[in-house]
Parts: sequence; C-alpha cells; structure tokens
Amino acid sequence: MTGFHRFLQLFGGVRSAFALLAPYLIRQRKTYAGLLLLVLADIALTLAFAWFLGQITDAAVQQHFDKLYGLIPVGIALSLLTIATDFVNIRLEFTASNGLKKALSERLLRHILLLPASRMNRLHSGEMMTHFNRDINSINGMIGRSLIQWVRLPLIFIAVFVYMLQIHWVMAVMGLLIIPFALLSGALLGYILRRRSRTIHDLYGGVNSFLSDMLQGLSVIRSFTAEAAWFRKYSDKYGELYLLQQQYMRLQGWIHAGGQAAGAFIFLVSLCLGAYFVSHHVITIGSLLSFVNLSGHLLYPLTGMAGLWIGIQESSTAVDRIAKVLSEPVEGPDLPEPMTVHGPQIIEFQNVSFRYEDQIPLIERFNLTVHAGQTVAVVGASGAGKSTLFHLLQGLYRPQSGSIMLDGIPIDELTSTQLRSALALVAQETFLFSGTIRDNLLLARPDATRREIEHAAKQAYIHDYILSLPDRYETEVGERGITLSGGQRQRMAIARAILRDAPILLLDEATSALDSETEFLVQRALDGLMEGRTTIIIAHRLSTVRHADLIVVLDRGAIVQTGRHEELAGRAGPYREMYRRQQDKKGEATDDLESAAGDLRHERSYSIRTGDSRAGT
Repeated sequence: MTGFHRFLQLFGGVRSAFALLAPYLIRQRKTYAGLLLLVLADIALTLAFAWFLGQITDAAVQQHFDKLYGLIPVGIALSLLTIATDFVNIRLEFTASNGLKKALSERLLRHILLLPASRMNRLHSGEMMTHFNRDINSINGMIGRSLIQWVRLPLIFIAVFVYMLQIHWVMAVMGLLIIPFALLSGALLGYILRRRSRTIHDLYGGVNSFLSDMLQGLSVIRSFTAEAAWFRKYSDKYGELYLLQQQYMRLQGWIHAGGQAAGAFIFLVSLCLGAYFVSHHVITIGSLLSFVNLSGHLLYPLTGMAGLWIGIQESSTAVDRIAKVLSEPVEGPDLPEPMTVHGPQIIEFQNVSFRYEDQIPLIERFNLTVHAGQTVAVVGASGAGKSTLFHLLQGLYRPQSGSIMLDGIPIDELTSTQLRSALALVAQETFLFSGTIRDNLLLARPDATRREIEHAAKQAYIHDYILSLPDRYETEVGERGITLSGGQRQRMAIARAILRDAPILLLDEATSALDSETEFLVQRALDGLMEGRTTIIIAHRLSTVRHADLIVVLDRGAIVQTGRHEELAGRAGPYREMYRRQQDKKGEATDDLESAAGDLRHERSYSIRTGDSRAGT
C-alpha cells in the first residue's frame, strides 16, 4: 500500500469517526458557539496583553509616568477579563466534552442491552468494559477543547502574525521558516502514533478480559493452586502492553522535545534580531518585548496543530472500536420495560429446529403443546436440549425453522416486553447483583411494595433468614451474592419469581441447590405458585417432577417419550433407566420399579434412537 493510499485510509477513518460523533456535536451547538466566542475574546486578549507589555515598557523607559499610571488600570482590567473568560471556558469545555461522553456511553449501553443473546455470548465482558472506561474517555481529541482548537489555532496564528508584521516585517517572516518542519513532523508522527494507539487499545481490551476472567474464577484458580501461573500470564500480557506504552510515550516525548527546540529557535532568532534592531533604533524596547512575547504564540499554533492531528488519530481509533459494537444488529428499537400480563398462556412448539451457528442440530423437528395451567417437565441427559428450549421460548435465540406460539400468536410478532413479561424464570445458577436484598427482589417488579416483597420472601422460605440479619432487607449481598449460600441464593430467585407473578413459570432445576428439608418447604411454595399457571420444569432429579401433568423425555433435541411419572416409570425406556439409576444411587427401593411390568432383558437392549421412538410413547 502506497503512502498516498495510507493517507486516504487514515483520512477516511477520521471522517467516519466524525460522522458517528456529528449528532452529539450538533446537540451541543450552543455550547460550541459559546466556545467560539471565547476564542475571539482569547485572541483579542492575547494581542491586548502584547500591546500592553510594549506600551508599559516604553513608558517606563521613556519615564512617561502619566502614561504609566494610566496603563495600570488597563492591565488590571485585562487580567480580570482573562480570569473571567478562563472560568467560563472551563465550564463550557466540561459541558461540551463530558456531555458528549455521557450521551455516547448511554447509546453504547443501550445498544449492548438490545443485542441478541447469540451475539452477546461472543462478546467478552472485559472487552465491553474497555469500551466504557477507556475508549469513551479517549475521544477527547475529537471533541470539546480539541475541536475548538482547530478554529482557534489558525486564527491566533494569523492574528499574531499580522500584529508582528506591524512591529517589523523582516522579523515576522523569519518566524515562518519553522512552518514546513512543524507540519511535516506532525503528520508523520501522527500516522505512527495512530498505529501504536490501535495496538495499545486492542491489548488493553485483552488485558481487561483476562483480568475479568481471573477475578470471576478466583475460587477455581485457588482450588487448583494456579495462582502463580495466572499471575505470570497476567504479568506477560501487561508486560507487552507496557512496552508498547513506553514506545508510545517515547514518540510523544520526541514531539514535545521538537516543539521545545522549535520554540527556543524562534525565541533566540527573535531576540537576536530584535536586539540588533533596537541597537540601531529601528524598533523600541517595548516593541521588542511585544514581539518576543508573541513569538511563542506564533509557534504553538503550529505545534498545537500537529498535536491535534495526533490526538485525532488516537481518538478515531477509540471511535472505530465503539463503532464496531454499534454496527451490530439489535433485537428491536426500544428497551424492554416490565408490564403486567394476564390470562391463560398456551405454549406451542411447532416443528421447531435449532442449531448454534454451524454445529449439529440441537433441537430437531420439536413439537409440543403446553396447555394453560398445565405443568410439563422436560427431562433428559445433559446436552439433550432442555435449556435451549427455555432460550428459544424467551426469544433469546431464534429457531432456524418452525415457530413458537403463545396463545396462538407467534413470539416473533411479540415485542420483547410482551414476551418476557409473561415469563418468570428460576435458573439453575442464580445471579444476584451487588446491592441489598431488597434491590435484588425489586428486580422482578420495581413497583412492589414492602408487604408484597415480604410476602414473596415468606413463600420462598427466606423471610425468617432475612430477619435474622443485622440490616434485614437492607443487607448487602456482595458481588454476585457472595455473602449468601447457594440455597439462600436459590430461594432469593424463587422469591423473585413469586414477586413477578407471571402467567408462565420456567423452572430450571429450581431446587437443585437446596438440602432435603429446605427443598421440601420450597417445593410446597412452588406447588402453590404453579397453581393456575402454565409451568415448564427442567429437571435432572426425577423426584422433583413426579406430580407433573406431563413428562417429556428428550434425547438430542427430539422427544423420545411422553407421559406421567407412573406410566413412564413402569414402561421400558430411557425414563425408567434414569429413574432406576437415581434410586439406586440413593440406595432406596422403588415401588414404581417393583410394580412395573416389562421384560428386563428387553429393557437392557432398548435403544432410544431406534424405530419410531422420536414420536413419543
């Protein structure tokens, strides 16, 4: 790729970054208009101070005390005006920069919340955090003060140069010799820094992802005494990032040193030439001081423009990373809000087939009708597709073929709010957020009253435990609910489902983390909760689904048996095999097996993948 093509690519990246930020910049147009007015005031004050310095110096040298005394109030007034404009400028810059960052971070978070689950599962939380805590804070080169500087610096250069021409045109023209060097070095270093910046941003995201995994899995790392190995991995990853950051800062150091050298060159040239002209009475000492004072203002717009270009490269890299996330297709235009759903809910799976990307089918030609108020249990070996059915029913994934209906309406025609408000889920692994017990219960229904919260907790048999805590419902549960036991977290999840009061219950091993006594109590609560509601239960322990209206046995995404517990336990097939194994593990006799009729030899040779077993029995 030629240098010209690289430049076009670089310019295209900057243009696309500004296209993304343009709507937010337009919203802040009044703030930027105020900043532009302050730019004009700043230029006027810069020239006024140069004039004041020359005038007061000449008045002192020439002993014009009346003029000297008259200039003192002017100097005070200029100082006060400078202080006032600086104060207003800081306020407006904060509004322009941080207001835009706030709006962009909100858009990014909104977009992430609307991403389909299939995409979110491929995005790492550490990488997402990098977008918020680094990328958004790295766009300063394209907003706020940096954006205004693109107007301010050329204007101040022109104004200062015109003023210096009036003092002495030869000295002013000499100052222009530095322009080509400043612009060329700025463009070159800007290109190099952009490439370094992109690599640093990517490495930073990788380090964040690694650290997020490490902290979340710290208990596993400790159980395998892998602390030293993970520490070395982190040190290696951060070491690579550190070396790149060193190179990056070295380049920035060269830029700063180059600017200092150029400034020193202009200062010395101006001072030497000015001293010569003063000695020959061509200019006054006051004019020389004004010129030397302005010579810095002639240079820093040039070096500042180079710095701005470098800043734009860094910022456009960050914007590119954010733009990649924002370009992902979303589920819908609006964030789901909870709503109350009433009435019977009939669930129909009609010839549903599903696979994850290019994997083998996980659900294949699945047909099932769950009538309103019915309790259906789905059982089968791990990987049979049980949890996938829940994901499909919640609209987290879309089947490749077939349809899922709620009361005769395809769920594709329902909004996320309509669909998920009809469902209450108790998952196998309960996730609690940092905050209080009350905060976690209110997740189910933000407008729930204290009485309703406590009633739900009582039904889940967690209320008495909560009252035993020092802060009761205001007790902090810690990150991911670390201060609660597994059983207590599961009962919290059940309380949330009770509080949700949805017409459809999805129970994914809802009592798996409970001891026998607590499981019995919670099962009673669930029995009361399931009354009059459509319920689907995923279970590995068959003792929890004995009273289901219908048990569906899955194997590799297909139904191989259906029926009630008594008939399935008494019939040769996969359900009977699973039930016997579980009973044998407990060392208990099973009345169902003793009373079941069937040929044991046939049972041992039974294959769930032969004949027409997919149709169910």
